[in-house]
Amino acid sequence: MESNKFNFYQFLEENGYEKEVIRERSGETFCTNYQKNIAPETWNAITIHKNKTFSAASPSLGLVYKEREQPSTAKDARVILDVIEKE
Repeated sequence: MESNKFNFYQFLEENGYEKEVIRERSGETFCTNYQKNIAPETWNAITIHKNKTFSAASPSLGLVYKEREQPSTAKDARVILDVIEKE
């Protein structure tokens, strides 16, 4: 049985994204970056902001999504990755 709750962070890690948490001096999380090496020396990025929105960029298109609501299904998340994984 599939859970009703889609986990975007887990989806990113399952699709080869590396996670890096960026913290403020206080230790509080500022944002979380996910990156994937999509070609030699070519990376894309997804940033999860404090307010749980995300921004995403691809090497060829630059910033594609800015402070958008996170996807709620794997299908919607796949669309985002398909866009930002283009060289």
